[in-house]
Amino acid sequence: MAQGQERSDIGGGSVLRRKTDSGRALHQARAMTLAKALRLGLAKTGDDLMGLTLAALSIRVEEVAGDALETCFDGEYLLMLLDGPGGRPAAAALDPQLVGALIQQETMGQVLPDLGGPPRAMTNTDAAVTAPFVDGMISRAACLPDDAQERQLIEGHRFGSRVDTPRLLSLALEEPRYRMIRIAVDIAGGVRQGHMLLCLPLPEEAPVTGTVDTTSDAGSNPAARPRTLGDGALLLNVDLTVALARLRLPLARLSALRVGELLPLDSARFDLAEVLSPAGGRLVRGVLGQIDGCRALRIVPEETGGVVPHRRATDREAAGQPDPVPLGGAPAPQGDALWESSDTLAEASVMPDLSDLPELTLTDPEDPLPFDGLAEAQGLPERKAG
Repeated sequence: MAQGQERSDIGGGSVLRRKTDSGRALHQARAMTLAKALRLGLAKTGDDLMGLTLAALSIRVEEVAGDALETCFDGEYLLMLLDGPGGRPAAAALDPQLVGALIQQETMGQVLPDLGGPPRAMTNTDAAVTAPFVDGMISRAACLPDDAQERQLIEGHRFGSRVDTPRLLSLALEEPRYRMIRIAVDIAGGVRQGHMLLCLPLPEEAPVTGTVDTTSDAGSNPAARPRTLGDGALLLNVDLTVALARLRLPLARLSALRVGELLPLDSARFDLAEVLSPAGGRLVRGVLGQIDGCRALRIVPEETGGVVPHRRATDREAAGQPDPVPLGGAPAPQGDALWESSDTLAEASVMPDLSDLPELTLTDPEDPLPFDGLAEAQGLPERKAG
């Protein structure tokens, strides 16, 4: 009896397992995955945007490390860098067969069979013609997957720029892991076959809860690793030199220096220290001192001369400023008074007495120059007329 009960339990477990597996398979068959979304987005974009029949023959998905991307791209493909949300770019690559079919459909309205021969080099014109197709396929496929992570993986990406070589493209992709999607495309009902590749950065992992040791090195702490090339550049060390004085010496004097010689540093002052860049230029000024027994430099602001703006006469009333007054205290002339005769201007009491200055006369070009006596007094060679 016990043995029969055990067999019944085993049989029941097998039935439940088969039902569970069957339900799971049915759900997976009906679920909209990223691969199915791309298949529909490819066909829909080709039909709506270009009137071209496109079908995905196969879709292969794999995960690739960021430092191995260069070997995944073919230099003969049209390489595109895609702008992504959060400053995380992606990439797309189209082979010459697919690019040629899209251009023929766009320019001639039909796709011709491939005649063979070596592929031509891709250009910016090719990227400009095919960029709307790539953007349309991604935007149509982004809203279809049932899984929120798959929607996050593809949504928000659009064409950014064309890249010349696989190496440059791999350098622009800085995330640690990517999902590589390879699509074999049937073009115009079998007239051609092409290939397309999408390289999408995987979503960032959730931050680890708890206390994070910020004193550890960035290489051992994944949360502290830089996300972009700019973040990595800001983590680099830069050596700065603080100079108290600068000394100029002739090259002969510099090469003749010996051990034990003293150089005068008369201009050395702690309050005039300069922070020098690696190239030797001055960055800022500072005051050299110490804090808690350690040498320290306090940065001081640079003194910049102020510029006094010149205001128009029409602006003085709105600015609440009085009209300028001449040196003699007389009111400034207004209106037509500016054009009074020169006799009125000559009577102004502010003119200094000029009676002790020598009289200047205009001489004829044939006469001696009036400055010959001055030249003789200063020991200069005498100038001749003409």
